[in-house]
Amino acid sequence: MDKIKSLPGANRLIRHFKIHGVPMALASNSSTANIESKISYHKGWKECFSVIIGSDEVSKGKPFPDIFLEAAKRLNKDPADCLVIEDSLPGVLAGKAAGTKVIVVPSLPKQTHLYTSADEVVNSLLDIRPEKWGLPPFQDWIENTLPIDPWRIGGPVIKGFGRGSKVLGIPTANLSTKDYADELVEHPSGVYFGWAGLATRGVFKMVMSIGWNPYFNNTEKTIEPWLLHDFTEDFYGEELRLLIVGYIRPEANFPSLESLVAKIHEDREVAEKALDLPSYAEFKDDPYLTKL
Repeated sequence: MDKIKSLPGANRLIRHFKIHGVPMALASNSSTANIESKISYHKGWKECFSVIIGSDEVSKGKPFPDIFLEAAKRLNKDPADCLVIEDSLPGVLAGKAAGTKVIVVPSLPKQTHLYTSADEVVNSLLDIRPEKWGLPPFQDWIENTLPIDPWRIGGPVIKGFGRGSKVLGIPTANLSTKDYADELVEHPSGVYFGWAGLATRGVFKMVMSIGWNPYFNNTEKTIEPWLLHDFTEDFYGEELRLLIVGYIRPEANFPSLESLVAKIHEDREVAEKALDLPSYAEFKDDPYLTKL
């Protein structure tokens, strides 16, 4: 059986709470045996949870509150003092019915309006700020960026929507998403950064967006890198390789084109500064970028 992948940021979040002594329960509509089978693919996870409870241990599963009430009872906590992190609407409804605070990472893209009953809707687990809920803050952000496990994608540069240079004044080097369907599903929409290698031109700093670009209301999830260098000519068809090393922020909508452009330039400044740091700069010499 293949390893069951977790949501991006899940391991970071679980380890953080465990290190800081925050008691955790895992409550799911699956059976307890099924839950334990799934988390066995993630080393050390089972030991992080004080309570693991499935719907087979309560009268009614989500959206009824029973499972969260039982979890709070076993943790010896008042539900009002508990924070539930969910990805489904039934889970949100169950958490609120139990009297807990609820953060939701919607499992359905572009459907955040369905989760208005949650106390907070976030783009991904990477965007949770525990200190907002009286919990120990993360200490791993560096210069407004979050280091992530590096990932690599590449292919020939293709024509995009034609709005990068013409509408935004920001030339992007687009990649086809056909060969990267799994990566697009695995990685949350948002703004990332790293290094870009072009076969005949060298390695350059890069900031990129992944997502639906809500201002333009795209119908498909795209990858749009901006190579932070002034090129004098187009390079459509050239082999481009990207090494993504950090995360800046979630995808967002903007009230105007001007505010969108201003934010993109702010992202550029953040990325350029961060990539000079040793922890990010070392990836510039990665063979994936230099041996095209």
